[in-house]
Amino acid sequence: MTTEVFRRVCVLYTGGTIGMGYNADGLLEPMRLKHLEEFLIKMTILYEKKPNETEEQARARIVSKDGWIFLPQKAVDDYPSVDEKTKYHVLYKIKAVEPPIDSSKMVPEKWFEIADRIRAVKEQYDGFVILHGTDTMAYTSSALSFILKDLKKPVILTGAQRSIFHPRSDAEDNFIGAMLIAGCYSKTAALQKVMLCNDCKLFQGNRVCKFDCDSFRVFDSPNMKPLAYLDTIIKVRDCKSDPVEETIFVNRQETARDGGLPDVRLLRFFPGIQEKYVRSVLEGADGVVLETFGSGNAPEHDWLKKALIEAGRRKVVMLNCTQVYRGTVLPIYAASEAGVVFGYDITPEAAMTKMIWTLKTFPDFETRRQVLEASICGESSAPPKQIKFIQKILTQELY
Repeated sequence: MTTEVFRRVCVLYTGGTIGMGYNADGLLEPMRLKHLEEFLIKMTILYEKKPNETEEQARARIVSKDGWIFLPQKAVDDYPSVDEKTKYHVLYKIKAVEPPIDSSKMVPEKWFEIADRIRAVKEQYDGFVILHGTDTMAYTSSALSFILKDLKKPVILTGAQRSIFHPRSDAEDNFIGAMLIAGCYSKTAALQKVMLCNDCKLFQGNRVCKFDCDSFRVFDSPNMKPLAYLDTIIKVRDCKSDPVEETIFVNRQETARDGGLPDVRLLRFFPGIQEKYVRSVLEGADGVVLETFGSGNAPEHDWLKKALIEAGRRKVVMLNCTQVYRGTVLPIYAASEAGVVFGYDITPEAAMTKMIWTLKTFPDFETRRQVLEASICGESSAPPKQIKFIQKILTQELY
């Protein structure tokens, strides 16, 4: 006897190239949700329509009365179930983060809005897929990995280089791949995190960067292998996390989740960088991500060391990552004397989003440094640590 297993996925459409179409003026813009949803339904009908069945009859099977859409069963059957007597089905509902936008317009406030949308319905779904433009997708996937670090469900971002409405689009592969992981693999502990699906590869969301504007292979993970390969056979890598032996204790009353966004800036070093420019970046900032040469090197100017030390005394939090595509920042250069936190092999995208999340969440300067020094969600090879919130009254009893 076959056991039917139904996995439910929430699809959040934010915009981006995947949903682009031509408006009345002949210009490309993100299409509204109803256009995208109808196209996806027709795509499933194309694959699932039985001989001698009308399109209306196929639609009635594929779209339930309460609005659930079935993913093409031929794709779901590719899931390598260990139990031949279990048949999986993936159903989804698609919702929009209004208005749909080009991802170049993405802002940090949207990251928290998307996270809130997911948390509000987390018990109703097994997994989540976010349709997003590729230009800033690595920033959003990195940010959500921190904001949703305790969700324990797969959240997968995907998009396309060409619109799903174009016959040569890469959207269909990316969408179906993301849906299979979010649905069929929702109970796989190693994949209960924020991820990014592109070109038949599944990446950890806070380990990716966009490295190609012209290819369908848009993203890469410079310092970490993909979590899964979605080729003719779906292969999930045996991912073993390092044991977390240290804990950062934080008073729950000292978190600032509902506060405004911190002033976080980027200081990318280049030959001939001037003191006036460096000081203009450091002055008034809450946090600064330093993109340095090689393994964390910066020009050996006395004024630079002095400027960094002064910024540290003003409690400007500074995180050092390399501007090189692959590699690790080492605590061996003068910046360490200024209290700069070393980011190990964190990507610039993850460094920026982690800084924003950390400064927004933890107002205490030393706590901020502790969080940035550690690997909280596997974002780097830094020593892994977990964050544990305690009530203030408990803290008082300890001292």
